[in-house]
Amino acid sequence: YQSPHALSGLPADTPVLLAFSGGADSASLLHVLHEASSKEGFPLLLAHVNHGIRREEGLRDRAFCCERAAHYGHEICVLDADIPAMAAESGRGLEEEARRVRYAYFAKLMRERNIPLLVTAHHADDHLETVLFRICRGTGLKGLCGIAPTREVEGGILARPLLHVTKEQIEQYCREQRIPYVTDSTNADTSYARNRIRREVVPALRELFDGIAERTVAMSEALREDEDCLAHLTADFLKDAVTDGALDEQALRTLPIALQKRALRTWVESRTGYVPERTHLQSLLALTQEEHGGQTRVALSGGVCAVKEFGRLRVIPDREDTTLPYRIPLRFGTTEIEGTGIVITVEPEGTDRKVHSLSTENRITSYKVFGIIEKDLYWRSRREGDTILMGGMHRKLRKLYNANKIPTRLRECMPLLCDGEGVLLAPFVGCRDGLTDHGEAYVIRVVLTDRTE
Repeated sequence: YQSPHALSGLPADTPVLLAFSGGADSASLLHVLHEASSKEGFPLLLAHVNHGIRREEGLRDRAFCCERAAHYGHEICVLDADIPAMAAESGRGLEEEARRVRYAYFAKLMRERNIPLLVTAHHADDHLETVLFRICRGTGLKGLCGIAPTREVEGGILARPLLHVTKEQIEQYCREQRIPYVTDSTNADTSYARNRIRREVVPALRELFDGIAERTVAMSEALREDEDCLAHLTADFLKDAVTDGALDEQALRTLPIALQKRALRTWVESRTGYVPERTHLQSLLALTQEEHGGQTRVALSGGVCAVKEFGRLRVIPDREDTTLPYRIPLRFGTTEIEGTGIVITVEPEGTDRKVHSLSTENRITSYKVFGIIEKDLYWRSRREGDTILMGGMHRKLRKLYNANKIPTRLRECMPLLCDGEGVLLAPFVGCRDGLTDHGEAYVIRVVLTDRTE
């Protein structure tokens, strides 16, 4: 047993919320925490969730937990839930839904009662089963770290004081202290993969290796140190390598392959909210090794893709540009082009706008023009073969965009300012020759907002 306060680093008088199922694990932990609370003086609150899965047996456990709470003189909060119905409605599995409801209830109690420390009775055998289960599913280093002794949860910190104690030791303690407990009959159902690992695989390993559960806990502790180190190295790299959400491909290639994968995984998760699959990481890694310029892409889950734009990776919606052709009169003030994410502002000079700024990373460009109030100007979408008069020659916009390394998705959606003679202004390229500097000066600013946010 390790003190939950010592594990969490919180003061010894910090209130504790105990997740109490009534099994041998939580029953023995209640016994220990009751004695500790009497000595240290910290308040102890119990929480029990009746999942509604085992029906009569669940009601038996509920009554037992309430009786044990009264025996020790501690308050208990009980949640009655219909997990089968909730799982059917949400489409999640029973175990996933039960876990979600459980921890949501614990977080609610922690907020309402101002309790920053949640304690559960996970033990060394739970840890061993978890590691074996993850190995069978093809886990990496993080999965081999198993169940952490502490972690942050909504409302505070979760601590697991029994993580170094085996199930056998817990049951022996219950016999010695005459601590009653209940048994979950579904633990014997080997149709569940985890139960089969517990009842068939773990006993076989124990016959071959002494102290397998304790050794697995020690292994995970050592691997957790490696995981923390690599996570910090990755975070430090991404601070410098990511600008405006885009990842510097050249900087990425300077890392060892292991850190490249970690950086890509962390970057994608930060942009999309989910952890990319292994196949996606392999595709992203291959994408970064391509030496040719221009733009290529890798489809990811969730309706997004990663695109490579002249040495940078960016996450965008996974769809081709479907912007319909448009023609919009020039207006003063702010204009939004529907369905494009483009915002145009036209303001008199002196409105504290930076002029002649070009940024393909922020998708922002601005120009100073004169006398536009007297002209019949309009914005339109790009057309194949568009040209602009620059340097005394009619030059194709496609070649100018290539020369300026403007990503394809930007050049396709950027509006062109035109008059009766053709293109007057092409964002990220410049203005047509021969513009007069007479008349009132205006600043035109074109911004493409990030539609992946």
